[in-house]
Amino acid sequence: MGRDPGIRYERVKDVIDLAVRLQGSRTGLTLDDIMSEFSVSRRTAERMRNTVDWAFPGSLEYVSSDDNKRHWRLRSGALRSLVPVTAEELASLATAADALEQTGLSEHAPGLRDIERKLRATQSESALKRLEADFETLLQVEGLAMRPGPRQPVDSERLSLLREAILTGRMVRFTYHARSTGRKSYQLVEPYGLLYGNRAFLVGKTDRYDEPHLWRFANMSDLRLSSRQFEPDPAFDLQQFARRSFGTFQEKPFSVVLRLDAEVAQDASTFVFHPDQSIEEHEDGTLTVRFTAGGTHEMCWHLFTWGESVTIEKPVRLRRLLARMCEAVSEHHRN
Repeated sequence: MGRDPGIRYERVKDVIDLAVRLQGSRTGLTLDDIMSEFSVSRRTAERMRNTVDWAFPGSLEYVSSDDNKRHWRLRSGALRSLVPVTAEELASLATAADALEQTGLSEHAPGLRDIERKLRATQSESALKRLEADFETLLQVEGLAMRPGPRQPVDSERLSLLREAILTGRMVRFTYHARSTGRKSYQLVEPYGLLYGNRAFLVGKTDRYDEPHLWRFANMSDLRLSSRQFEPDPAFDLQQFARRSFGTFQEKPFSVVLRLDAEVAQDASTFVFHPDQSIEEHEDGTLTVRFTAGGTHEMCWHLFTWGESVTIEKPVRLRRLLARMCEAVSEHHRN
């Protein structure tokens, strides 16, 4: 198998995982990347790279870059016989496609199903026979529970146009119907990204707002590409923007402290209220959850589902808003 690296490296799984990453990366990996992804020393990272080079002679190549670092990449096809596809993995793709269709993001599902078919095409005839039998069995015993919530389909043509605008740096025009006021407005927007929650939103910037703003897909009409180009703010990070909110509603973030009763502590300890939350366990069995986000009404709608097992310790205005909402619901049903 080519030259022996002279190194006995026992962590075989890590070496295989590294080979997969090296083949799947267009820009290649540096030694620093390997050290970070596998939590190893530089010397160990060098051993892993050398082992991959030894196992796949002539397949490890350098990739040019502008950061004055050496990047390595494994040539396409080197792993075809080494990385098997399992029925469980194919079933995961099928389940993910079903989940997308169930939540209204049906235009994404065909992409996953195409990946599933392409993975099957890489397998030998004997392996494919085994795969299909196990795959069909898994599909029969796994499913998705139907959950209440909005199921607004996302128009595929509209989504395709927005993606083109983002990739080419072109502004978009559309008519927007605001739910809160019922008014229609005509928007010229720099599209920055797309956010998917219970509903789909366009994130973009206009002269009317100092910061990027949200537009609900379902409220947009007459969408078209503009000939005007724009330069996106290089400091904007879509993931950081999304983390400022509880769900998708955007408002100025504030500190939230919740106390969960001992009876629900086990469920609450595995529940993600916010990606940046911290959880503190207490001797009496209760939990304290802390996070910073905006979206007071969406928080209240969710916290209502926890009933009397949750107490909003901070901020007071959030607790008062939830109390008013509960009183209004109670009065409505009482009458």
